[in-house]
Amino acid sequence: MEQARPPADRRLLDFRPELELPAAGETAAPWRERIADRIAGNEYGEMDFAARLLEARSADELAPVLADLVGPAADAHQRALREPVLRVLHRAARMIFPLNATRAPADLKRKASGVFGLELEGLSPEDKEFELARHFVRLAADAAQTALARAGQSPLEQGGQAANRAASQAAQRALMQAARRNAPGLLRQRAAGPQAVPRIQTIDLQAGRHDRSGFDV
Repeated sequence: MEQARPPADRRLLDFRPELELPAAGETAAPWRERIADRIAGNEYGEMDFAARLLEARSADELAPVLADLVGPAADAHQRALREPVLRVLHRAARMIFPLNATRAPADLKRKASGVFGLELEGLSPEDKEFELARHFVRLAADAAQTALARAGQSPLEQGGQAANRAASQAAQRALMQAARRNAPGLLRQRAAGPQAVPRIQTIDLQAGRHDRSGFDV
């Protein structure tokens, strides 16, 4: 004779998980905070983006990784900055991670030390590559956050060619500022004299040339 089944636990039947859905008007949450939530202090987010970065073997594969890292723009001011930020990050990534090329251990060691100031002795080539990618993710997130702090500032809000130039300059400066904190090897500071303001010798990320630009230190 089949035994009667015990009654189901009403607590399980009545359980309704609370989902954190954005309320109306919250879709424009600060872009800066969204990047921080995905990357800063989130080891798994950082590792995920690093792994995706290393899997990219073409410009078409690299672009969506950087776009996901930066995230969508919430308003017109952020949209004006998003594309310039993605361009400078794409060029920086291409410098550090050559696409369609063999990444030799010696080259990884040189870039890890020269760009990020890392000492990776004792690690396998794969681990060196992964650490390099993780530090680039930190650099990219920092640069995006720094650029977004300028959203809505004049002349960005004026529109037209002046706004486009300002957005490009803001993105480049953001990368340089983030590099000071995360990748000092991307910068070379040179003082023209004892009383001179140091000038940053920036890298022409697209052409691979050096250009001495007068960014404020």
